Amino acid sequence: MIRFVALASLLLFVSGPLLADASHAYADAVLDALQKKGILSAQEVSAIKKTAADAEKKTVVAQGTEATITSQTIESVKSSINPKFKVWGRLQPRYTFVPSEQGLEGTNSFTLRRARFGLKGYVADKIGFRYQYEAANEVPGLSNATNLLDAWIRFEHFEDTLGTLTVGQQFIPGYTRRPQVTASVERKFTEYMTPGAAGRGRGITLRRGDYGLPESHAPGLFGNKLHYSVGFFNGPDLALNNDNNDTLFSLGIGIRPTGISPSDDEYQFKEGPVTYGFGGAYSVSNDSGTLDTRFQPAGVRLDNQWYSLFADVQGHRWRGWLSWAAFESDAKGGLANNTDGNLTDSLSSSALTLGISRSYQLNAENLGFAWAMQYQHVDNEHPSRTMFFRPLTGRSEDEVARGMDQGDVYQAMLTWQFDNNVRLINELSYYSPTEGGFSYPAFISQLQIDF
Repeated sequence: MIRFVALASLLLFVSGPLLADASHAYADAVLDALQKKGILSAQEVSAIKKTAADAEKKTVVAQGTEATITSQTIESVKSSINPKFKVWGRLQPRYTFVPSEQGLEGTNSFTLRRARFGLKGYVADKIGFRYQYEAANEVPGLSNATNLLDAWIRFEHFEDTLGTLTVGQQFIPGYTRRPQVTASVERKFTEYMTPGAAGRGRGITLRRGDYGLPESHAPGLFGNKLHYSVGFFNGPDLALNNDNNDTLFSLGIGIRPTGISPSDDEYQFKEGPVTYGFGGAYSVSNDSGTLDTRFQPAGVRLDNQWYSLFADVQGHRWRGWLSWAAFESDAKGGLANNTDGNLTDSLSSSALTLGISRSYQLNAENLGFAWAMQYQHVDNEHPSRTMFFRPLTGRSEDEVARGMDQGDVYQAMLTWQFDNNVRLINELSYYSPTEGGFSYPAFISQLQIDF
């Protein structure tokens, strides 16, 4: 209340009829001093000056020009300093078809792949926040908050020097782009290989550049050419769905030689510049007592390390991407079970993703279509990461048997974009396990609605 009275008083002072140009200069000096003291932000000072100038121009009386403070003017000032909130979300109803083969039941079903709702905005000047909840039941929940995906606060006070400071549940550095804004309707092998549940953990990070989206708010260094993110988290255990008592350290670095970042959306429906980027990430933590730690003897810890590399290139409406990830675990003083059920003193998993897309815009309103091709390979030994890329449509034993820990997947995608917020993504995949099981196709059609 006191702050608002001060703002209103300043408005009266700078827009009163008795003020000459010198008085305006004095009022501006007062506002600038309040900004330097931290009482008002630069945005608030600018809004006050603009409101005062507009009020002075609009009100003219017979004796001369006279500005008055109206309820509309006051509301304008209030809106300039009040927090801004936005409700947003994503719905993804999906149809999946897997044919019956070799005595195994197929899949022919409709599911709700994602039903995400969130709130984001600012609670104060330079203090942003993001909250996201997953209402669908096909995504594994995180400990202490089932299906709570994002819950963090972002401090933007050091963006011109160190970067954006983010505290809470957030993405662990290592993703090459924001998930689920991509050509494939399924998560990529390389993204699934990263630590945490759906790549997230609870901790604190310092980020610069869009390599850290959506948590990052500061541009990259040296004209947006160097991007980085560094963080400390509660160490996620290898089962993906809870924390252990160890700390996870993570570091990510991205390079944009042209100073222009490739879009994180793998469909370029609008003409884009020719640019490219590359980088990598590293994480390290310990673990005990999870699916991957059936030790001989029991109680032995795993030393875990995650590695990832990526490269992205775009030009006009073409887009290409390449990513590689590896997950290494060493059992100190004991043995651990791998996906084959064998005892070993180390677990090693890796994944590769390679893709290309081309879009065609049909009108100025962003109506268009695009095609994409993608190849993926996985070689997995961690039981907690087992059965890659099985269609997520249920929990039957037959469906689980269609997954694989080693092999290739070939994907062809055809996507229609009806406007900026509505897409129909169709994906035809062919799974080819290296050992055990058999090769088979799968078709997924998914409507994606953002709001």
